[in-house]
Amino acid sequence: MVVTRILEKIAGNHNEKQLKKIAPLVTKINEYYESRHTLSDDEIKAKTAEFKARVQSGETLDSILPEAFAVVKQACKRMVGMEIEVKGIKEIWNMVPYDVQLVGGIVLHQ
Repeated sequence: MVVTRILEKIAGNHNEKQLKKIAPLVTKINEYYESRHTLSDDEIKAKTAEFKARVQSGETLDSILPEAFAVVKQACKRMVGMEIEVKGIKEIWNMVPYDVQLVGGIVLHQ
């Protein structure tokens, strides 16, 4: 146990290292997110077809991840206040992903 703590102090914690690798992606997602507020709802919807075409043209999912996550976050923001139905129950949408949720999505993707 003591040896493990000493090694973590020297080399760093595995989770902290992973978070440091992911942090630039979260920053990039948020930069894209801010720049996507000028897109119309139709342009946001059209991004799905664009992403599919880009992947079919050889781009990797990793390369489009920041932009795709930003578009989803922008769509979530636009839905705030809308009434949606989930399993027969009406709810008011109030969810925009936090950075920690973006991290979770990135980890699940990886």
